[in-house]
Amino acid sequence: MTGISIRPLTLHDRGAWEVLWRENLAHFVAVAGDVASETMPVLWDRLMAEGEPLQGWLILRQGVPAGLAHVVLRLHSFSARPVGIVEDLWVSAPARRQGLAEACIAHLQRAGRAQGWVRLEWETDADNLAAQALYDRLATAAPVKRYRIDLI
Repeated sequence: MTGISIRPLTLHDRGAWEVLWRENLAHFVAVAGDVASETMPVLWDRLMAEGEPLQGWLILRQGVPAGLAHVVLRLHSFSARPVGIVEDLWVSAPARRQGLAEACIAHLQRAGRAQGWVRLEWETDADNLAAQALYDRLATAAPVKRYRIDLI
């Protein structure tokens, strides 16, 4: 995993982040254009604001932006420490299967320990078998089933 680095997003990363975020949206959201134009400025502002529970990370390969991660810190009723929830972990198609996602998860573990998180957790689509193969090596699948009710 040489040549891979992960660092917090900065104001100077807006252009690279936007390209990667649009790729992610196009892959996962059928109406990516609408979602991007509606939410991108708000999301970027949250990522840059101090005190927000949202953190952004840039994944670089040989110094070139190749992926991103967004982590939301949330309070937990069973712990005084926050839980780090990986909301997004995206690696651009040309950079996949080169250890970037694994390096990012390892980096987030170190960051979480340093910041006092009780754990790091995330979810993936049931049909995302490539990601699940990696996650099964790195983590323990949670014994829960998640439910949701869309409100908008």
